[in-house]
Amino acid sequence: MKASVATITLVGMAPMSQSRQHHEPKLEGETHDAYDSRTWLSKAHIEERAGKRVLTIPANGFRQCLADAAKYSKRQIPGQGKATWTAKFAAGIALLGGNPVINNVDPNALQSITIPANADGQRGSGKRVARRFPVIPIGWSSTFEVHVLDPIITKDIFVEMIELAGMFIGMGQFRPANLGTNGRFMLDKIDWIDNRALVFPRVA
Repeated sequence: MKASVATITLVGMAPMSQSRQHHEPKLEGETHDAYDSRTWLSKAHIEERAGKRVLTIPANGFRQCLADAAKYSKRQIPGQGKATWTAKFAAGIALLGGNPVINNVDPNALQSITIPANADGQRGSGKRVARRFPVIPIGWSSTFEVHVLDPIITKDIFVEMIELAGMFIGMGQFRPANLGTNGRFMLDKIDWIDNRALVFPRVA
């Protein structure tokens, strides 16, 4: 199957905070607050690539970010009635290279932020407790390939949804879509290889 390929570079306009679920073991007698203080870095998406620890962006998180942007836009697909772009961006793009690497931030240099969070993780549900999360500083950058599987998605609509995603949706913990301010980004560069097949008119 043919797919267009977009090589994009994103740059963070705001810090990005990550909240990866981890299963670090507790120490005997360790309180939850002490455990959180000791293991906060495990909430960052850190992988080993070529023997080196690197920060990454969850591929599914980015894909969902674009789908949320398409939903936010409410823009309809020309010639398809009231159908919007949401389903196209939910299923019609893929990151086949795995999680994109944040190439200008050393995971060993990350700092944490402490926020009052709901104890059960549900907004407005009750008691708040201190929780620590890793913060990737403003100016973070990532360059990666996105395979555009659905040929109806053109470069122009792809760029439009990325720009909406960066401004109004964001990525990570406390992003704009969740009433936060973290994780905003801009599209710094795009190289587009259009692999859609030509459709020739039928000859009568």
